[in-house]
Amino acid sequence: MNTPFSKSCLAIPFLLVCACSLLISCASVSVKDLSESAQSARGNPVGKPSHIYVVPFSVERTAIKESFARDKKGQLKFEARDLLSKALVADLSKNIAPASMGEPGRGSSSKVWVVSGRITRIAEGSRLLRMGFGLGMGGTKLTTEVEVRADSGPVFLRFATTGGSGAVPGAATNPAPFSSLPTALLHTKEGVTDDVQRTARMIVASLGQYMVQRGWIEPQEFAKPKMQKEPAR
Repeated sequence: MNTPFSKSCLAIPFLLVCACSLLISCASVSVKDLSESAQSARGNPVGKPSHIYVVPFSVERTAIKESFARDKKGQLKFEARDLLSKALVADLSKNIAPASMGEPGRGSSSKVWVVSGRITRIAEGSRLLRMGFGLGMGGTKLTTEVEVRADSGPVFLRFATTGGSGAVPGAATNPAPFSSLPTALLHTKEGVTDDVQRTARMIVASLGQYMVQRGWIEPQEFAKPKMQKEPAR
């Protein structure tokens, strides 16, 4: 026989799940502050690129927050830069055009694109805190500023990316029954490397959307980049 007390007890786990779900934001990267130069500007591309060069992003003024458990102190920004360069070359080659690292030659061509920029912030977080507690504790963060130009011409596309591991619950804060161990194991795989991969995908998606808008490729060939929502005024 169900009593009002027993019903209220049964409702508690459901309410906890709902409450926690309001706090949870999945790990993701989004694009913001996207701007395009005037099409009439000299050096703008006139079609799909034949090749794309990826210039390693600058890390000179990157805001760094390394994990207390890191062995090689001071290397995080260089590791992230190298990972991002390799991820961009791989994703661009797979989805848009053959890509390689390094500066282009002296000749100028609107068919050759150059992707460059800087990493503005890296927070390595704490894997142990993400595993144990989550909900933002020990979370990662990676932000960049990106520029795209046609070979030695002016920049025709600018945007920023921002994202991280989100506020997913850890083993101790997951309200779902019997999920502590799977949750902890899941967070062992989350980190700056994942943020780099997501960032590369959003950069490539932004270039793909630029080409879709000009009719150079079909819309179904590219998913739209995830745009950061503007704050309510």
